[in-house]
Amino acid sequence: MLTMVAAFVHAWPLPFVEIGRRASQGHLLLEVANFVKLLVLGSLLGSLWWRIAAHGQRTCISVLFVLSLLAVLGWMNQLAFWIGWWTCLLPVLVAAWQQRAWIGEQWRVFWGTARGWNGYFFFLWIIIWLTCDLLMLREAPPGAIQVADAALARLLTHIVIASGVWAIVLCHDHVAPRFARIAMWALIMSVPLIVIVNSWLRVWWGKGIMEMIGELEIGGKIEFTHVWAAGGLEITPAVVIQVLLVLAVTVAVFAVCRSLSVKAGFQVTVRRLCTVAALAWMVLQVEQAIAMQLKERGWSWWERKTFRRRMTWLEPEPGLASYEVKFKNPQLQLANATLKHKPDVFLFLVESLRGDVITPQTAPFLTRYLNEECQPIQTARAASNVTHQSWFSVLSGRLPVFMLEGQQKKALAPLPALLKAAGYRVEARMVNDFDYMEMVATNFGKPLQADVVEQVSPGSAENLFKVPQREVRMIERLKKSVISRSAGGFFALTGMDSTHYNYKWGINFSVPYADYEPNPLFPVRPTETEIDRIKKRYWNSVAWVDAQIGGFIQWLKDQGRHDDALIIIAGDHGEEFREFGSWFHGTMLNEPQTNVGLLIKWPRSLGFGRGPDVAVASHLDIVPSIADALGCEPRVYRDLPGISLLRPSSGNRPTIMSTHFCGRNGEALLIRQNDTEVAFGWNNFWTPHVPSILWVERVHGVSVGSWQSDLADVAEQVFEQVVTR
Repeated sequence: MLTMVAAFVHAWPLPFVEIGRRASQGHLLLEVANFVKLLVLGSLLGSLWWRIAAHGQRTCISVLFVLSLLAVLGWMNQLAFWIGWWTCLLPVLVAAWQQRAWIGEQWRVFWGTARGWNGYFFFLWIIIWLTCDLLMLREAPPGAIQVADAALARLLTHIVIASGVWAIVLCHDHVAPRFARIAMWALIMSVPLIVIVNSWLRVWWGKGIMEMIGELEIGGKIEFTHVWAAGGLEITPAVVIQVLLVLAVTVAVFAVCRSLSVKAGFQVTVRRLCTVAALAWMVLQVEQAIAMQLKERGWSWWERKTFRRRMTWLEPEPGLASYEVKFKNPQLQLANATLKHKPDVFLFLVESLRGDVITPQTAPFLTRYLNEECQPIQTARAASNVTHQSWFSVLSGRLPVFMLEGQQKKALAPLPALLKAAGYRVEARMVNDFDYMEMVATNFGKPLQADVVEQVSPGSAENLFKVPQREVRMIERLKKSVISRSAGGFFALTGMDSTHYNYKWGINFSVPYADYEPNPLFPVRPTETEIDRIKKRYWNSVAWVDAQIGGFIQWLKDQGRHDDALIIIAGDHGEEFREFGSWFHGTMLNEPQTNVGLLIKWPRSLGFGRGPDVAVASHLDIVPSIADALGCEPRVYRDLPGISLLRPSSGNRPTIMSTHFCGRNGEALLIRQNDTEVAFGWNNFWTPHVPSILWVERVHGVSVGSWQSDLADVAEQVFEQVVTR
């Protein structure tokens, strides 16, 4: 088994058996699956080797241990390792040849001998997996025959998997030592639990374990503490007890099934299991071949996306149509850029601020401010549905798909870089740990290139305070910084976070909605009343942030620093409350998760007034709008995908957004104009990269064949090249 670990660590494929390590490098869950397969293979090979070898087992196993340890530590190359491995295997090959008649007889006996079988757990395994799959079929496209066919395919698939797994386990039990058998059965016991949890997540949140683990790795490393904090979760003794209780119930269910199977006298042969698996597999191949001829491409692709585990080589074409593409990559042209005006610029990025919550009851200050002093903007959309990608777009004016470049460069983002080069003092403040997804390095450089960057790292004393208290303290520090210098040439970015799940406010704050949901652990199948109470919890957190920002802006007025300042208040993304079947954000590029509040108050001295009316605005417009307002040459920002809101286009312009947190629907890029939508996906969307091959996942208001001509302007804005595959 240790030799398999060495092969895994260094991606050394096994000789004559191309089961290399990390076939899906970049996704922990798939790598773990490959690792487990290699361990099982190592356990089987080692057990057979020990039983067959006539001489020298202890010597050879000692040599293998040393070789593997040296390989794991990186002190041995691939060739030397495999030469040593095969040398240790030679005695077994000689012994196997000498005992070939005996081995053949033993195999025939083992192949046909009935053995005790936990049949009840075997059938429970199939029932649980099939039931969870059938739950997903409720969301299938129309077509009763297609649904029935998909259900049959899932049944056959799980019969193949279960029969094959049990045959391998029986072989393993026959030759492996006790500790290896226990480990194998622990793995088998955990599978139904994992399947249930995965299905629960997909129903409740719109994404399963596969998508979640992939998203955790986007920053290049898995940071569970950051994810827990970002999700508003706390690991308490009660949570640990509940997890242990679930594990205990899992073991108990397995034990009860085993006891009942023994009483029922269940027995099975390896031959029978293999026969069942082979027959089910052959029927599945025929069924899949027929289904691919009868089903539309879109239906087959939905089935492929929904059910990852497929025991067939027949794969449908991805999406409704696929393309080879080259993205346009315009950037802010900072070289020799100058600014004519240098007013103070205050940018507030508010977590999860939906545009439709800016109402007199929920956000009285923001409502008045929007209606009386800010530019009239009818609709504003985020560039993404997650914080780190939206911040990247707000501060760079670029599509979120290019965030990997920012992570690699680790330089000051283009907007603060432009201001700093013009003599601005650049300060950024956040009330949480913004090393999440390398946000600090991506936007403010490494080493830091901003004048002030405040965040709450794990060791910070600010952790003694709850998020609402941190916001109060943060704004007080911002005030001190403002009064420490004269007006002009000051850029302050402030991140407000109380509106993130699980939605918080100050302890003495008088909330506008008394009948809110006190329990942040929301139900899987909530009623309309329960959803309404959860929304009110969120609205109360919005009211708290509204009061904090309102208080600061009133303070600016009292200090005489308001009228000539440029003030922008923007939601980083929206928030969903089951409108499309998901909670919160980071699952879909839909209206609830991307419609955001956007308030812009222009400096009075620049003569823009409140600014022209805008039908549709985007995060991507913030950089060109600020550059234009401050008198920057048009060449600096004209190639960006956004526009200056001081020069809005006529009509309802299209908006573009992308994400690598798109859940199971796979829609990683969305182009939207009026009621027209074209959604695209690509392989491994959770991995930060600019794809060269993508496909249409969904269209609305336009046909698959005509989207390029119907949306020609925006297509040219996003893509440099689009070639149909």
